[in-house]
This record gives sequence, C-alpha cells and structure tokens, in this order.
Amino acid sequence: MQIQLYRSLVRPPWLAKGSFPDRNPNISYVLHPDGKNAHGILIDAGSGLETLLHDLTEKRFSLDTVLLTHTHHDHVFLLPELVKISPGIKIGVHKSALAHLVSRGYDNLLPLDEGMAVGTEEISLTVLHAPGHTTDSICFWDREGGNFFSGDVIFGGNIGCSDYSNGGNRNVFYQTIVRLLKLLPPHTSIYPGHYSEIHQASPPYNLAEEEKENPYLTNALQGERGLFDRALKIFSADFEINDYVPLDEKDMDKIVTLEKEIWIPELQASRDTILTRLRHGHRLLGGVHEGELSGMIGWCYSEYSLSEGSEKFPRTFAQFSTCESCRSPKNNSAFIYNVGIAPSARGKGMGSRLLQRAFEEIRNGKISEVFLDSRLPSYNGSLHHAHETVPPNHLFRDAIDRHLNKNLFPGEEQFALDPAIRFYLKNGFKPWLIMRNFIEDAPSGNMRVICYLNLEADAEP
Repeated sequence: MQIQLYRSLVRPPWLAKGSFPDRNPNISYVLHPDGKNAHGILIDAGSGLETLLHDLTEKRFSLDTVLLTHTHHDHVFLLPELVKISPGIKIGVHKSALAHLVSRGYDNLLPLDEGMAVGTEEISLTVLHAPGHTTDSICFWDREGGNFFSGDVIFGGNIGCSDYSNGGNRNVFYQTIVRLLKLLPPHTSIYPGHYSEIHQASPPYNLAEEEKENPYLTNALQGERGLFDRALKIFSADFEINDYVPLDEKDMDKIVTLEKEIWIPELQASRDTILTRLRHGHRLLGGVHEGELSGMIGWCYSEYSLSEGSEKFPRTFAQFSTCESCRSPKNNSAFIYNVGIAPSARGKGMGSRLLQRAFEEIRNGKISEVFLDSRLPSYNGSLHHAHETVPPNHLFRDAIDRHLNKNLFPGEEQFALDPAIRFYLKNGFKPWLIMRNFIEDAPSGNMRVICYLNLEADAEP
C-alpha cells in the first residue's frame, strides 16, 4: 500500500495564530493499492490542502471514500469541496457523529465502530474506537502493513488534548492509550493528524521510539495514571467547562426530584437519607445539561484501605453510603456510591465528566484509593421500569453464578457484558469484589460489584 501525505501549508483565517493546529499543521493521507493510482482512500479532510484539491481536479487519482478520525473543524474542512468534486464519495465516521454530519447536509455516510473492517478490495483497515480526545475519535489500523492512522489520539511526541465539550475525558483517554499500547506492535508506524512541532519532521513516527520519548505514552506504559492526568489537564486547559455544581442542603428539593428521575423506586434515596449523608460530610456534585440539573455523583471518605482486605470492607450499601465521612489525616480512601444521570441526558458523556471532576477533588485531598459500587442490571434484567431498559444477559448471569457457586471471579470481558459495569471499566475501574445481599435491587439480584481504582498508579486490587 502506498501512503501519500498532504500537509496543510496555509493557515485558514478562522485558525488562531500560534494555536496548536497552527504550530502543528494538519496532515491528510491518501492510500493507494501498490502499483495503482486510479482509486484511493482519504483519511481526514483537513484545512488548507490546495495540493490535494489540485490533484483531484487534475484526475491524478479518484477517491472512493474519506475516513474521518473525528469531526473537529480542522479535520472536516475540505468535505464540502470533496463532495462537489466526487459526489458519490462515501464518508466514514464514528457512529456517534452521524447526526452531526446529517445536520450539516451530508449523506452517503458510512457509520463506523470498533473492530469493523473498512477500505477496498486491496486495502483493509481495522477501525479502533479511541475516545478521550472526543467521543467520536477513531483510528485506522493497517495490520498487514504495520501502519496506524491515529488522528488526534497519538501525535509525534505528544497526544491530543481532551475536548470536554465534545465528549473528551482524561480518564477515558488514559484507558484508550493503555489499550492501544497493548494492542499495537512496537514496530508500528504512526501517522497522526498533525505534523509534529516536537520532532520537526514529517510522519511516520515509530511507536517504539514514542514509547521511550513521548511522556504520555511513557506514563501510560508505567501505569503512572496521576502524572498522565495532571499533564493532560494542563494541556486541555483551553477546553475547561463548568457543567457541574456543588450540591448541599439548600438544593434538597432538586436532589430528591433528580433521585426520582434517575433510579428505579427501590433505589431512590429518601430525603432523610440524603440529609444524613450531607450532614455526615459527604460530597455531592451535580451535572448540568442544557441549563438543568441532570446528573449527580456522591462520595465520602473512609479510614478503610485496600491493604486491610475484603473482610473489613462494608457489608451493606447503608454502611457504604451513609457512614460518617472521615477527615484528614485518617482518611485513606473514597467511597463513590451515587453516579446517576437523568434519562434525557444519558449518552452525552456527563457520567464520565462527573467522575473526572470527583477524581480531581479526591486526588487534591491526597487520596488515591477509590472504591465504587456498580449495579448488575443485566443479572435479572430491568425492563419493567421507565428509568431503564436493560435486558437480562444469560452469559453475564452465568459468569456471576460461577463465582457465587465455585468462586471463579469473572474476567473483564465477562463483566463488560453488563452496561453499568462496562461504563466503569471505560473510566478505569477494575472489578474487585462481588457482594451478595448488599442492597435491595431485584434487577441486580440484590448484589453489587465493588470496583477499585488507584488515582496515582495502576495497581491490581
């Protein structure tokens, strides 16, 4: 396969001087089958690519498909011109961005998702969903040729920022980088969506060298979650948004109303329970969507530490979620017990952003150990409530039952069959303990999976 690079040489007027894309110009790639130039695939439609347009109009090649690593403006700038020149061109984009492109008048869209094969008869690329920079970030992997088209996920000497307004999230980005480093061979050639101001050289960049010199990749390889997060927070400062609010007793009516929107009836905390938590020093953050309180996360601090073993862990949800919050210097861990999003705001990244914000506060308090209780709605299914529609998953139930009967703890792939646990896996948690009779919750079989995360360094619970 031949790879032809098209680097943006002209800064468009809407791009701020000195901004990241100005210092690191966009690069798009045309892929051709070996020995043929008639048909090609374009990866990203960046800005200022007059040479690409010239080659198209001169019929030096034609494009069947344009594959978008994400829909940031500097990666889709040329789409209108491409559609004019090649009216039948297919536009491949992550499925989460379909509505956005449809609203801009595009059709002939090809929805892409994790593990799909895309390309031509001669070129086969594997789609890897790689969220963290944005929700819709994807990469394209030429397994046979050892080439990896990373968009704004991995740069030469750097990675992308987290664009919080478009679903970017630092916790999720860390998980993405860890996963990619496990998946890609060291000899992989990296073709990012931008020229590197650090290397001052055109791609490809060698993954093995990036693992040594790129600080984000180095931190991910060494499990230095805290160092990764703090550096990415600074790099992402321009995208900070305040879509959360601290909640306290004056917000009680709003909190109670939101509880009823989020949870099935048997899980709704009473006004007295919420008041007890707040008066015991618990933290409660609300998430705002379109001006309305639409989500919340609650936690407290505890003397408990992982080193004490599972025997000393709280045996019931009431002990876990209404205990008196421990104060420094006796606090060793944080218990997160309430991550809930109203149905109208789900699927928009609010849950991950609330976790990200909670992690910041917990880490600033010199706490690194975090425990969280996750529901298991797939165990019995939850189809009889307006709040959720989760069908029973027999494979998931069998995996849980094997643990209960034979003490065979499920693997991550089995846990990921359940949407609630899958969400926490995406945000870095590891299942640690399955608790029977922890809470009255029929869809979950009255159980909880206690998940664990160390905010500073990856560690097996």
